[in-house]
Amino acid sequence: MSSPKEKIRVYPNNFEAEQAMLCCIMIDGRVAEEVIPQLKSDNFYNSRHKTIFEAMKKLHNSSISVDIVTLNDLLQKQNDAGDEMAAYLVELMNIQPSAVNYKDYVEILNRDTILRYLIDSCNTITEMAYNATDAQKVVQKAENLIYSISKEQSRRDLAHISEHTGELITRLNDIIKQHGAVRGLMTGFPILDKKTNGLQKGDLIILAARPSVGKTSFALNIVANIAFNQNYKEKKIAVFSLEMPGVHIAQRIVSNLSNVAMTNIGTGSLSTDEDKRIWKVISTLSDSQVYIDDSSIITPNQILSKCRRLSSSLGGLDLVVVDYLQLMNNDQYKESRQEAISEISRMLKIIAKELDCPIIVLSQMSRNIESRTDKAPRLSDLRESGAIEQDADIVIFLSRENEQMKDASEYTILLQIAKHRNGELAKIRYNWEGPYIRFTESKNQDMETKNLFINSPEE
Repeated sequence: MSSPKEKIRVYPNNFEAEQAMLCCIMIDGRVAEEVIPQLKSDNFYNSRHKTIFEAMKKLHNSSISVDIVTLNDLLQKQNDAGDEMAAYLVELMNIQPSAVNYKDYVEILNRDTILRYLIDSCNTITEMAYNATDAQKVVQKAENLIYSISKEQSRRDLAHISEHTGELITRLNDIIKQHGAVRGLMTGFPILDKKTNGLQKGDLIILAARPSVGKTSFALNIVANIAFNQNYKEKKIAVFSLEMPGVHIAQRIVSNLSNVAMTNIGTGSLSTDEDKRIWKVISTLSDSQVYIDDSSIITPNQILSKCRRLSSSLGGLDLVVVDYLQLMNNDQYKESRQEAISEISRMLKIIAKELDCPIIVLSQMSRNIESRTDKAPRLSDLRESGAIEQDADIVIFLSRENEQMKDASEYTILLQIAKHRNGELAKIRYNWEGPYIRFTESKNQDMETKNLFINSPEE
């Protein structure tokens, strides 16, 4: 039994702020125009205030000015008014707060609403936990409940273009001060970084190639470059590998950075010098913030859930890599695989935007390319290509410059930026160093010196 002195806890609310907000709406039409669309009846805890605001919203949506006369008239027609309500409206009008402070009242109402939502969500989560048989489903529902509150809080309204041009000026000034420094996340490949201006936050980057060309190796090469860059040691990276065990990913990265052949690491045939180099790289990687998930079955929602938790504990993510798209499962049943891939692609773009970091997603290419004499990759070669091409901000293709060299340990690879929503298209030549699972940009970037199998990107 509760002690008489124990304070009874009431849901967060501010009665005076609610009154002041309603009064501001009634006495200032400009405040009404701005505030009514962004507030909801749930922003008012007092039931009478909730009823009054709902009537205000109806008037506003009907293009009728909101004042004590129109408000009382509507409340009477709805049988929500009586002598007490009419008298209360007069009381509200007599409060006479400063309409200049209406933004402060909105902030108070929003704060208390979020806190009430949090309490309700926690109560719901507690109830689910007591009655659940599937813990994972409860965790996902709990995350969705909390995320929906966060999403509601971050919702943005229409803003005049001057706000965005002002932000653009600030960005341009920063770039000029840093002498044109790359603004996105640098991959460690100078030419690629120059062409893309770095990997931009919120971008979905599709990296596609035919089997065994090296898309996984190229993506891990980027991860290795970032992890081993002293200026980037605080960068947080999440790698989702549906095809390769985490230990194999670690082995590839170590081989790349230590300059010790994969074969030697796999067999343990290491010289003293190689052994030292490996341990030095492992020590550096231990201090990095690279995280690997090698679950063979995963959905976009599970990736989002895991990234949310990691982002929350680390204070954000800088890069997510998914290997690869066609191995992913969808949360909802779809009649065709193409519909499922379309849904997955759309979700990955949403995830990139929510996490505010670039996502590199590896993708297989259609077998149609095998039947063509011209082996140059095209956007239409992306398997289930329509949605992938549409959702991607950047599409990068990898292809061998000479197919007859595919069994060699070293040969040249052509990288083609076939789609770039915010920048230029490009072709870059790379050297593939098979023993070390490593790509390096070729010193020979003269694309006229050979008959390259590169087509112009399709519209």
